[in-house]
Amino acid sequence: MAVDGDHRPFVIAADSGGTHTRVACFGLDGALLAESSGPGGAKHLNADAARNTAETTARCLDSAGLDPRDAVHLAAGLSNISRAGSNQGDGDNSWAAGFFDVPGLTCPRTIVNDAVAAHRGALLGEAGIVVIAGTGSMILAIDEDDAEVESGQFEHYAGAARHLVFEAMQLILTGAAGEEDAAFVGSVLAFWGADDVPGLRRAVLALGVDDPMEVRHRYGRLAPAVTAAADTSPLADAAVRELARKTARGIRLLAPLIAAPSAPVALYGSLAETPAFRSRVADALADAPAAGARLVPTALDAVRGAALVAYRSLGLDDVAMRAALKGLCDPAAAPRSSISRRPCADTATL
Repeated sequence: MAVDGDHRPFVIAADSGGTHTRVACFGLDGALLAESSGPGGAKHLNADAARNTAETTARCLDSAGLDPRDAVHLAAGLSNISRAGSNQGDGDNSWAAGFFDVPGLTCPRTIVNDAVAAHRGALLGEAGIVVIAGTGSMILAIDEDDAEVESGQFEHYAGAARHLVFEAMQLILTGAAGEEDAAFVGSVLAFWGADDVPGLRRAVLALGVDDPMEVRHRYGRLAPAVTAAADTSPLADAAVRELARKTARGIRLLAPLIAAPSAPVALYGSLAETPAFRSRVADALADAPAAGARLVPTALDAVRGAALVAYRSLGLDDVAMRAALKGLCDPAAAPRSSISRRPCADTATL
């Protein structure tokens, strides 16, 4: 594509979930031009979801002095987008029309479920399975023909950060804590401002009058304490293992859809990528090795997965663009770009 004067065509890539909206602009050579982050854009978790995505996009463009009229494609992974053929959601994505509404931004758009963007980045556009677990969650397979199937289509749901906390707190409230759990239980009580377990029960019941979105976020914010204590507290370990067991079942449901003898599985998200969760998912999968699934490192983040979607929509060479985006992991190979938040797995803590 020709460049006219100072005008340089670029693509906009975004990943918008329950906690954060991340937007980046890339040149047609894969060079990172700008990136920005803002509040979440999940309509079921964020009251200002549409505004959050628009403001983050505008801020990203402004940070590098980019003209929105020079954008040639926008690709976004957006939470709650219903996928074709899925029994999850109502199939109506018309609500997304108001997202990423920036003056002057009129380029074509490809809006996919945020799990699809994460999958494309994590597995570099190849067939396999991605486990999303953070504020939200999904286990998604994309096969060699680009057919998408999530574990929910088999009436399966593993859970996200708040579900891990639900499990841990239910164990505490039902008297499952032992002496070795004292430090962990103390941290849970402190989080909720409770002096003891009866006080914790009262604190939970009092949440019934609060905004449900904020309650979900509040539970989720306690998840790092659970994973951090998993190696020292039997109760925290049990909570993580229960979620890992459910996750492994979802992986096994999807693994036969991938033609490879052993389906590659990437873990993505603030919960999924913790060492505590990863190791316990590995243990759960090892209990049934015949299931044909193996954990692999996460290659790129969901923003760069969305960039791959944009490049594919423009007909740009998949192999070349994967190499360009992957090159951002190597300062010597990066073309006029800075290293981003978490571009590839070998620079991340897994």
